Amino acid sequence: MFNALVQLESEPEQLESESKQLESESFGLALEPEADKVESEALSRPGLVVTIQSVQFPNVFLRLDGNGVNSFNGAGVGKVNCQFGAGPYEKFILRPYAGDQYSIESLQFPNVYLRLDGGQVTSFQGSGSGIVNGQFGAGPYERFVIRQEVDGQYSIQSVQFPQAFLRVDGSNVQSFNGAGAGNVNAQYGVGPWEKFKITVL
Repeated sequence: MFNALVQLESEPEQLESESKQLESESFGLALEPEADKVESEALSRPGLVVTIQSVQFPNVFLRLDGNGVNSFNGAGVGKVNCQFGAGPYEKFILRPYAGDQYSIESLQFPNVYLRLDGGQVTSFQGSGSGIVNGQFGAGPYERFVIRQEVDGQYSIQSVQFPQAFLRVDGSNVQSFNGAGAGNVNAQYGVGPWEKFKITVL
């Protein structure tokens, strides 16, 4: 049942520059109409543990550091960036809601959730925009739609800000760093840096 989510490993392609992403997205990659939501039954099992790996940057994983996050903060809190390889900070629990919505909880830091503020994401920006960090508890900024794109990979779309998608820049992530590395923010629409392999553990 979970095979729809697990992505087969493929030979890494040469990394594209941010300028190439700008070129490709300017020709209509921004909200691909053929993209579909992941079938809810594939993710509906409570407590499903996953890793979220960049497609553009092989072996670069989404990382959430929730140290000290023990109460709600209106601006969000904690640190979201990248890591080379997947350890405890790179594992997440998908919490399903009605309407094909999910919150993404840190496995290492219970009740700390991925948060995306896309209030300033109004057009494509080469370096991305918006704020991605953590939050204690899950509210509107912590809900996402996981969409299967036409190429079989996945994008992660904010529910609160439907134009905003999770973006990972792992261009400088080439080895393990205890504090994490790279940059995670949001992008208007979907291009290569907004696509992921989501693997069930």
